This record gives sequence, structure tokens and C-alpha cells, in this order.
Amino acid sequence: MARFSEKTINEISTRLRLSDVVSEYSRLVRKGSTLWAKCPFHSNGNERTPSFKIDDDKGLYYCFGCHESGDMFTFLEKIEHMTFYEAVESLAKKAGVEIEYTTNENSGESRRKSESAALLDLYERINNTFTFLLKQKNAAHAREYLERRGISEDIADKFSLGFAPSSPDFLYDFLKKKGYSDEILKMSGLFSQNKFPYPLFVNRLMFPIRNFRGQVVAFSARDLSGREGAPKYINSPETAIYSKRNNLYGLFESIPSLKEKDSSAILCEGNFDVISMHQAGYKTAMASLGTSFTQEQAKLISRYTSKVDLLFDSDDAGQNSTDKAIIILNGFDFDIRIHHLEHYKDASEALEKEGKKGVENEFESSLSAFEYLVQKNIKRYNIQTPRGKSDFLSSFSPFMDSLNSNVEKESYINELALRINASFSTVEKDLRKGNGREKEKGNIEEVPLKEFNPANCSLDLYAMMILVNHRQLFNIYRREISFGDLKDKDAQSLYLALEDALRDGVSSNEVFLSLINDDRLRNYVSTSFMLDEFSRSAENVLDEAVDKIRLRSLEEKREVVNKQIRLLSSSLDADDISHLMEKKKDMDDEINAIKSRIY
Repeated sequence: MARFSEKTINEISTRLRLSDVVSEYSRLVRKGSTLWAKCPFHSNGNERTPSFKIDDDKGLYYCFGCHESGDMFTFLEKIEHMTFYEAVESLAKKAGVEIEYTTNENSGESRRKSESAALLDLYERINNTFTFLLKQKNAAHAREYLERRGISEDIADKFSLGFAPSSPDFLYDFLKKKGYSDEILKMSGLFSQNKFPYPLFVNRLMFPIRNFRGQVVAFSARDLSGREGAPKYINSPETAIYSKRNNLYGLFESIPSLKEKDSSAILCEGNFDVISMHQAGYKTAMASLGTSFTQEQAKLISRYTSKVDLLFDSDDAGQNSTDKAIIILNGFDFDIRIHHLEHYKDASEALEKEGKKGVENEFESSLSAFEYLVQKNIKRYNIQTPRGKSDFLSSFSPFMDSLNSNVEKESYINELALRINASFSTVEKDLRKGNGREKEKGNIEEVPLKEFNPANCSLDLYAMMILVNHRQLFNIYRREISFGDLKDKDAQSLYLALEDALRDGVSSNEVFLSLINDDRLRNYVSTSFMLDEFSRSAENVLDEAVDKIRLRSLEEKREVVNKQIRLLSSSLDADDISHLMEKKKDMDDEINAIKSRIY
């Protein structure tokens, strides 16, 4: 299989300690000889007692809260939403290690890496071209449009705004001349899937979307043709390098300001809102990408700040977006402020009509998330009536459910009780009724990883786990059991990974983990590396497990032979019957031998 050379992985692991990597995301505490941290995956820094154990000697971590486990590579994959290849490349750069590859052109992983690299190169190249074209004569109408919207040339340059020409032939011809294959162009998200090679973007103002590392991974495009029926905005489809859920427009441009003390991320709705806010001096503005705000996006923001200002549009859709974002952000314990636009629909309109001063005026006042909901729902429900009071309280259930602090909950219950002139206990009971519903965290609920418990393993999986932890034994025991002897699908997956590791000479745990595609199973394996149960001498336990697996397989095969003898004895000649009887006797002998060893 194609992968980084084991030398590269080992060099990175030698030069970097796991604690060095984790310490960039969570403060480490030493207890005796062991390092601990508040889990960066599930606690959002609010654990009373750190549950995230770091073992620098083994290069492994394990969280006793959410059961995440792995090495420095899987840690970076999960915390930064990277692929394994991106994690290795990032850590290699950090460690000053020159990367070496072992290649196999037939490897699917190699193709995926090659495709991602080709797409990143393509997007960077075409973005530079779009930016260049915006300054040319045939893009005069695009520049005039920006001027009408109040967008300065400096801000257009900061966000690398560009122009896609009116000619439908330009994009394909240009990229073909640069050597890109039709295969890459079809998967690039730049062309119509139904009418290739017709481009997705024609006569449009181009907004490049960068990931948090600054790489261009997609585009959003505003129509400039004025043609009736043309969609005003078109966004890139998801590709090998782009997922809407895991990116925010303007995040990369905001990172330098987000790193300043007491910074706050400003969440807007549209591209022009983000650009307008930056132009007005609010340099931490960003927006979700054509979807509702997501938990993944909240995680991205939480790396840089614990404060968020919401500045969604003033229409009903914008207010609904605000409500949903509050629930998600509460789950990450953000300090949230809501800004209500009084005179304009959005920040972009304020900049267009009044310039920087208009944005400042609209952004001046703010409310806490709780006070925002109180004011909104008091207008919606008549709290002078019993029914209105009940509906008013019910509207707060999702908000209260999303809070992690009991102190906050108690404080808000007190305030609600005062608002509707009811007792604390009555309000608390009514709100508790809402806890039976599913929590409304952006309509998605993360499923926590199930803890790996060796006692709950099937016989097959337990045997494979032992071999995974003692891979030098696999070449011996693979002669005793085959892939077909295994019934457990997880065990079969590990058997194939062990075959790959044996063939390619993989010895390090880090590289072996990269051979396992299933996140859950990879988590189980990395957890097993931390357990004493699998680190002890394994041959005796493994011998018994292999005997039991082999016994089960032989008994099943013997039953097949018995059926053949019973059903086919009248139609087979004497030699065939004799052959089947000899086969059955050999199986009987082997079965009896195994039983004598294990019973």
C-alpha cells in the first residue's frame, strides 16, 4: 500500500513528543510521572478533573471520559479535521523531517492523496487567475459592482476576489493547457456534472473559500450577468478537499485578529457581510457556507476564542439561524452576544448605504443570548395569560438543555420566574419536562465513542487484538487460521490490516493505525496499545484462542462433509465415498486433538 515510509513516521515520533502536540490545544498537568489534560475533544476545557491521559513513552493518549485514543497523528487528524496524510505532513514540517514515501500506484489511498494534491494545486492556480482577471478591461462591470457595494480595492485584495469570464470555453481551455486531465477536472467541482465541460462559474464575481490553513478549497460566486433566472449565488459542491460543514468563509482571514487577547468571532450570514465587517474594522467576521451553522464550525472557532458575536440578517430566516446557532454555541460554552440590526437587513447593506459608520452604528448595541430570547419571546407570547406563560417557558427548553453549567441554569430559572411571576420550583419543573425531547444542537447529535472493553470482544476480535499488539507473531499464526475462519467483521478487517503490514514490513504502531479505515475500530486498536492486558506475553492465550477458532471452523466443515455423505451416498461411486470418509476422519482426528488441548 502507498504510504509514508516508516522511516519518516519514526523520525517524526522521535523528534516530537505527543505532549508537545497536545499542549498546543490543552494545558497539561503532571500527576506523578503521568501527564493529564482536560480533554480537547469533549470537555471544551470545563472538566473539573482532567480525564485525558498522555503517555509519552508509548506515544499514545486515552480519554477516560469520551474514550478517544490514538497517537500524535490521529490526535491531529481528529482535532484539526485532517486526513492522515495531512497530519503527517503537518507534523513533519513541525519536526523538520523530510518526507519519504513508499509508493504503489494501485493504492486507493495514494490516488486519494494525489487527487487532493492536484485539486489544491488547481484551485490555487485558478484563484490566482480569477484575481488577475478582475483587474483586466473585460471585468470593468465587476469592479463597478464592487464599488457600488462600497467594497474597497484593499479589501478585495485581502479576500482575493476574482472574476470568472463570460466565455464558457475559457475555464476548460485554460486548465487543459496547464496539463490537467479530464478526470481531475470532472471531480474538481468547477464544471457542470451533467454538461461537462461547461463551467459552473460564468460571468461571476468570485469569492475564494480558504480552509484554516489558507488553502483555497472552493468558491462562492455572485452572478453579474443580470440574466433572468440565473441564480444570484452559486457555491462549489463538496469535493475531496472541501466540506461545507468543516469550513467558514473568512475564518483564515480572521485568524491573526482572533489570536489577540479577548477577541470575539463575529458570525454573519453572507460573503459580503463578512467583507463589509472587515472593511469597517471588525476583522474577526466570518460566515457559514450556504448551510446552517454546524457543530464542526463551532469547534473550529473554539480553537481561537471563547467569545462569539452573532450578526445574522434581521429577517425571519436570520432570526431562526440565530436561535439555532445559540444552541450549538452553548454546547461549547461560548460567551455569546447578539447584535440586532435595527435599520438594515444586513451588514453589507449598512456599508453600502452609510459606509463604515453605518456598520458601526448597527453593531454598537448587543444583548446576551438569554436576554435576546427573553425579548423575542415576550413579543411572541402573551405572558399575562396562563397559556402564554407556559408557551413562553417551553420556548426556553432547548436553550436550557444546551447549557453545561448548573449555576447558569439556576440563574436563568430565577430570572424567568420573575418575568412571569411564578415560583422557582414551578418554573424548574416545567422546564424539566422538556428534557425528554432530543436536544436541539443544530439538528445533529454527536454519538460518543463506545468504550473498548476486552471482556466484550468476540473470540475472533480478541485473538486479532492480541496479534495486532504482537505483530511479529502474525506470520506464524496465519498458518493456523485464515481470513475465512473468522466470523467477526472487525476481526476480518484487522486480519487484512495485518496482512498488509506483514507484506509491507510495517512495524510501528503509527503506520499500522493508518491501515485501518474505520474510525471506531482504529480507536479500539489504539486503546488496546494502552492496556496491560495486551502487552503481556501472548502466546499461551493466543494458542487457546486460535485453537477455539480453528475448532469452530473444522466442526462447520465436518458438518458439510457429513451432509454430503448422507445426501449423496446413493449417487457417488465407492471411491468418492471413500474420499469423503477419509476427509471426515482427518477432520475428526484434528478436532479431537484440539479438544484434548483446550478441554
